[in-house]
Amino acid sequence: MIETAKIEPLNVKTAVAIGYFDGVHKGHQMILGTAVDHAKQMELHPAVFTFDMHSRRAEGKGTKDLITARDKKRLIAENGIELFVSPSFESFCGLSGRDFVDKVLSRKCLNAAVVVCGEDFRFGKDRQCGVSELKRYCGPYGIQVFAQEALVINGERVSSSRIKAELQKGEIETVNELLGYHYSVSGKVIHGNHKARELGFPTANIPFPEECILPRKGVYISEVSINGDIFRGITNIGTRPTLTEDSQPVVETHVIGISRDLYEADITVRLLSFVRPEMRFASVGELTQAVRQDIEQARDYKAGSRMT
Repeated sequence: MIETAKIEPLNVKTAVAIGYFDGVHKGHQMILGTAVDHAKQMELHPAVFTFDMHSRRAEGKGTKDLITARDKKRLIAENGIELFVSPSFESFCGLSGRDFVDKVLSRKCLNAAVVVCGEDFRFGKDRQCGVSELKRYCGPYGIQVFAQEALVINGERVSSSRIKAELQKGEIETVNELLGYHYSVSGKVIHGNHKARELGFPTANIPFPEECILPRKGVYISEVSINGDIFRGITNIGTRPTLTEDSQPVVETHVIGISRDLYEADITVRLLSFVRPEMRFASVGELTQAVRQDIEQARDYKAGSRMT
């Protein structure tokens, strides 16, 4: 996939999926798939126009995301997109709806023949415009607009805000159903304080990404990918209040069946089921017993089942 952070002319005609795509959930996947289908039918290049919120978050503005920018790019590419255009939000947020179409969607930038968005898509300065304005402004440029109806699962529309709410409740099976893949955190294993190893449960620790919203703190049954190999694990997300109160949340995973040193390894931890909330135990002995029980639940867990 070709990426650019600049608003500059493309030399190919495109079918553009447009939106923020936080989480690249099942609803987003429908939008991306529609753009890819039109691209195939009309011999266009499937593209995405989204935007980068990094600078706004650095200023304390905006909300945290479901997934990292890196994972968003990877998932969008896996859905068949060839061109990824992601300028900073500040570079175009002051444009009126009409100017956005002229300066971004037309030959001056994306060279779009087709634009696909969600039915609730808003654009232009202060989000003043919706799908009806998008169709009206795109008409003179010969750009076709397709608005994708919201996907409804279990009686509610699938949205990033809904998934965030479920994530913060620890409803990870629901989160995974709405995403269409397993929620995961990736990173390079860092050195901890070795106290879990001293208890007989060595862990692989990765920092939780600052740009992302934190799941419910607690223990999860997980699946761990290490160099292409998959292992079952038990993962704690939080600050480890019994052994040491970390200032920043850590993703701490005991990988079942692995005793080798994983420091500096790149791993991906996929959450399967919530086991229990993070808690401060009265003694190390109580913590050790709880971890043993967590590991047994992880061993017995079968994909598709729900923990109580």
